[in-house]
Amino acid sequence: MTKLDPKIPNGLLDQKWTNYKAHQNLVNPSNKRRLDIIVVGTGLAGAAAAASFV
Repeated sequence: MTKLDPKIPNGLLDQKWTNYKAHQNLVNPSNKRRLDIIVVGTGLAGAAAAASFV
């Protein structure tokens, strides 16, 4: 059985995003293809967000 890794940062709930941003490495343009991103949304906003990640 495969165990999924949700990659949820450690720490208190109200500090998770701040902690994640503080310890995340910057993404080099040559490494962007290695990241998996899910865009939730439709219409112009979703299309613009998805197009900016290509």
